Amino acid sequence: MKKYVTLLFAMVLLAGTSCTNTPEPEPKPDYEADKQALMKMSSEDWDANVLAGNMEANMDFFTEDAVRIQDGLIYAGKEEIRNLLTTEIRPGFTVATCENTVEDIRISGDLATVRGTFLGSWAHQEWGDTLWTKAAWMDVCERQEDGSWKVVFNMGTELRE
Repeated sequence: MKKYVTLLFAMVLLAGTSCTNTPEPEPKPDYEADKQALMKMSSEDWDANVLAGNMEANMDFFTEDAVRIQDGLIYAGKEEIRNLLTTEIRPGFTVATCENTVEDIRISGDLATVRGTFLGSWAHQEWGDTLWTKAAWMDVCERQEDGSWKVVFNMGTELRE
């Protein structure tokens, strides 16, 4: 009888130990919330910062090692991208319109692609001339440890009429 009590005690101890080591299931991603966050970052917040003349605020959307491909050139790292974006506004011109439209978002785990189009115009401060640009772009974004999204790769190209 003592043997059975010892065996029963060992089984209960083993069962209790195995239950406490069971990992918690990962919370399921909220894809709708992720899509809304990606759309807000890629269009609403980006456009608001550009129109306010605050390109520096858009730097928060990039990882430190982000890569941007634009006009046939590769800008590697946040500092190169910062230099591009802060000089991107044409000298003598101010942004008149900036409209990014998100066309597609696809999420797979901690990576997402965001694809869209851009329509922008710049007005010359002295002459009043306006330059228009129409472009297509794509971001590859990565979920950060805090749940936010940041751009890892960005590529854009002007569209022909």
